[in-house]
Amino acid sequence: MRSMFRMVSIGLVMVFAFMAIGCGGGEKNANTIKIGVIAPLSGNQASIGKGVVDGIQSAAKQINASGGVGGKQIELVVLDDRNMPDEAVSAAKKLISGDKVSLILGSIGSSSTAAIQQLTMKQKVVLVTPVSMLPKLSQNGDQYFFRVTATAPIREQSFGEFVSKKLNAKTIAFLASNEDLGRATVAAATKLYEQNGAPKVVYTGYYDPSATDFSAELNRIKSLNPDVLYIVANSVQASVIVKQVKVLQLQSKLIASGEAATQEFLRLSQGAGEGMYIPVDWAVSFDDPASKKFLDAFKKDYNKLPETKFAVQGWEAMWIVAEAIKRVDGPLTSDKLRDQMRKTDWLGPRGKWAFDQNGDPVLKTYISQVKGNDFIIAK
Repeated sequence: MRSMFRMVSIGLVMVFAFMAIGCGGGEKNANTIKIGVIAPLSGNQASIGKGVVDGIQSAAKQINASGGVGGKQIELVVLDDRNMPDEAVSAAKKLISGDKVSLILGSIGSSSTAAIQQLTMKQKVVLVTPVSMLPKLSQNGDQYFFRVTATAPIREQSFGEFVSKKLNAKTIAFLASNEDLGRATVAAATKLYEQNGAPKVVYTGYYDPSATDFSAELNRIKSLNPDVLYIVANSVQASVIVKQVKVLQLQSKLIASGEAATQEFLRLSQGAGEGMYIPVDWAVSFDDPASKKFLDAFKKDYNKLPETKFAVQGWEAMWIVAEAIKRVDGPLTSDKLRDQMRKTDWLGPRGKWAFDQNGDPVLKTYISQVKGNDFIIAK
């Protein structure tokens, strides 16, 4: 048996179709279940998008090798939205109208996912985002939306408590990406600090997502000398920031958002992030059976460990969807799939999965600390 791939260029959108193992066929093959995937495979969120897609493809490969879903093989049609909402909508239109999917996994950036959702909600197509954390996505009455990640406020609940009480921080500064996730994280954390009575926010700086020089913001923060600097950034930008922090000799304790908790960050930061704290819901050091299953499959497929935690989010999203499809009685429809997604009861690397009435999960957040080439769960 073998994997078959096809690649088509549609304007600025690249299409990668992951054909089911041991299965030929095409768009009308009755022996396949076609699933749409939208993620940034180029642009400023490409490392996150690629991690998610790698996880989805690894899970689909394992599911197909074990007999597929109800005897049918999974076919993935993966579109690159470049983290741009208009391209995400174009991709969703193609998947719904052209490929006739009943399900889309995507996207990564909350703005792109929100743009897709306007279409999927109207068309009654199930939308499952592996990454997008913006709370409003699950607060608009969309009965076909599910999220395989915690919202920013939920993640900040335990992390905010840690910053306020365990770090005993009196003052804090934010340096955050000027996009949905950055703004949502800052808003959620600030609200919690106000409720806890500490720390006091002395500076909030937002940088352009394409920025590479943070010296102006960091010099301003250095002059304020906050107890803690909270970096809200993906792993690439976080690595650049901590290296510039080291050069400028800032004395603040460093913390970062969960997007930085990746092997990619450890490699690129070259030790500059040593000792910093980051909230995580999973790490490659986890050794539970579900994590071992994922890591074994991923290493078999890619000959390496995942560089970002987003691979496990793609993996779990694919498995959760596959288990829901298995439970569908008769022809697969969006309504039937939605109903079965609401009955999710599945154990993955990040724990037991179930969704509330809004399509949100309950996930445990751990506090990790960078030590050498690893993230150690803080006691």
